[in-house]
Amino acid sequence: MRKKGFTLVELMVVIAIIAILAAIALTAYRSYIRKAQAKELMTFARACVQEAMAQCASDPGADTSKLDSCKDVTNPTRYISSISFDPKPTCNDLSTTVKGTLTDNTNWQVTCNYNSTTQDVVCTPPTRQ
Repeated sequence: MRKKGFTLVELMVVIAIIAILAAIALTAYRSYIRKAQAKELMTFARACVQEAMAQCASDPGADTSKLDSCKDVTNPTRYISSISFDPKPTCNDLSTTVKGTLTDNTNWQVTCNYNSTTQDVVCTPPTRQ
């Protein structure tokens, strides 16, 4: 009479497959987490362009290089260790590229532009540099 059940080899194969799938899932999860953290750069870039828009609307010849929301910052949030704006928006070109370093030392970039047709600020998703 045969006993029903799994052999040790079959159990080992199943455990190996689960381990491989877990490793793949963990790698993908970390990537999603970093991208979510880098999305905070969009907030800073959008704020900079919007402040420049407001300044240029009231004074078309304004110097937008010293706006508070467009200053390079160190440790602005829990996940971002530094942010730099290059170039800073001007009244002739309401766009900026924000480069940021996350706390895990990965570098990301976001670009925001003012769209005069929709009168809205449009930002690219964060890209790793």
